[in-house]
Amino acid sequence: MISFMIQKVSSTITRIFNINNEDETIRLAEYLAIFLKCGDIVTLSGDLGAGKTTFARSLIRFITRQPKIKITSPTFLLIHEYEGEFVKVVHADLYRMTNPDELTEISFDEIFRNSVAVVEWPERYPRLIETAKAIINITLPESNDQFSRIISVTANEYILNSIEHQIYIYEFLSKYNWNDAARELIAGDASGRRYERLRKKFDSAILMISQKEKFKPIIKKNQSYESIAKISMSIKSLIAVANGLSKAGFSAPNIFGFDIKNGLILSEDLGADLIYNSDGPIVERYQEAVQFLGTFHTIDLPQRMPIYEDITYEMPKYDIDALLIEIELFFDWYIPYATQNIIVEQERINFLDIWRKLLEPIQKEPHGWTLRDFHSPNILWLSKRMGVKKVGLIDIQDTVWGHRAYDLVSLLQDARVFISAELEIELYNLYIDIRIKNDKNFDIILFSKSYVIYALQRVTKILGIFVRLHLRDHKTEYLKYIPNLIAYFHRNLSHPVLSEYREWIRINCPALLSNYSKEGRLI
Repeated sequence: MISFMIQKVSSTITRIFNINNEDETIRLAEYLAIFLKCGDIVTLSGDLGAGKTTFARSLIRFITRQPKIKITSPTFLLIHEYEGEFVKVVHADLYRMTNPDELTEISFDEIFRNSVAVVEWPERYPRLIETAKAIINITLPESNDQFSRIISVTANEYILNSIEHQIYIYEFLSKYNWNDAARELIAGDASGRRYERLRKKFDSAILMISQKEKFKPIIKKNQSYESIAKISMSIKSLIAVANGLSKAGFSAPNIFGFDIKNGLILSEDLGADLIYNSDGPIVERYQEAVQFLGTFHTIDLPQRMPIYEDITYEMPKYDIDALLIEIELFFDWYIPYATQNIIVEQERINFLDIWRKLLEPIQKEPHGWTLRDFHSPNILWLSKRMGVKKVGLIDIQDTVWGHRAYDLVSLLQDARVFISAELEIELYNLYIDIRIKNDKNFDIILFSKSYVIYALQRVTKILGIFVRLHLRDHKTEYLKYIPNLIAYFHRNLSHPVLSEYREWIRINCPALLSNYSKEGRLI
């Protein structure tokens, strides 16, 4: 196991890695190689026989994507060049160099500018160390273990934190015998979570890598946005929710292992078959997803759940504060982006008062588990399973204690896959039929009002989120979904229960009722 300590040096950080065998040296080199690009220099210092060439060989093979390429020491020729798939690598050994002018004679600087440079014995030309992307120093410990090494790596904090995290990941996967699996990056989500598919010869699994919790700015009531909006900041929620759904007979991923401290979960691979295709929603699969919700909403699942031993998780309430803080995203991000309007503070207060009057009464209606992100990217189709188990559930860590209508809205007014008004009505009526069949006292009129209120709340929120992702996080790919949201926005506004909200829009932002460009701006 690789262990390490930290030393801070000026604007960089030095980490000391205690290496126990050659495999650990190779892995450390590969973790560093991920961050190297054309023009970067890596220097390698250490006594003769310390292992510099082993480290360099691993770097070169990983960067060139040639795991079996023959790497020889360039001691006598000064440099060797290796052509990679995307970048060239120059391996230099300056041990026998007596005068820096020797480098000038072979246009050393020009060669390095057009490649990744790996330099052994950089002390012969100190300027290389000053400009290096990573400074490596390898020493032999006092022990007699022929494989042990002490490797110091000096680089920027981001690179070293990432290397450290990769070490944690390897040790985590080793614990569950998945360390030798091929790792393939798959799509993440807007939160920044990373997902990898692990493949063995006859098996696969999913590795979720959640970013460590960072400081979140306080915005009101001494809380961050994430805290008020009940956004999960720990993998505890995913573990508890997945286990709870599986125990109830639904198709959530089985959790094979987890590391709460480092944000790692190893889980069942439910595949990649979705409920839509390039032509849009696959109706029979959407019907099964509605069947799932109808069944799911008849089961009373607990708000507090065990995780392991004496550790429990209490599902947060999707309360008025959470719903309103989400709505404010529309006010703060979407309205200025789409209309260039500046709304005075009093109208902001009026806007939120209207929403409070809409949302407060329905908080008294029955609540339960609300998956919150029950829409196309997070619903997998499991054709070999039966009934509602055909519906695979992923990205469930933000599940809250909320209104039953919310998940139906998520499915039937999907930002990414457009649902026509006709199909929405058909699927909505299917859900209502299921609920009436299971509950003779189910109030259709009350539910329909709640449905349209949550529909507009969700569309309003996502319009703000997508513009924030574009402007703040430079994730422009979400803009292409805004026309779908605008269509739902207009569809929802026609309901009588939203008349006061509609009037506010007409007076303060009449342009929001106009036509839009593909980017969601007004035409």
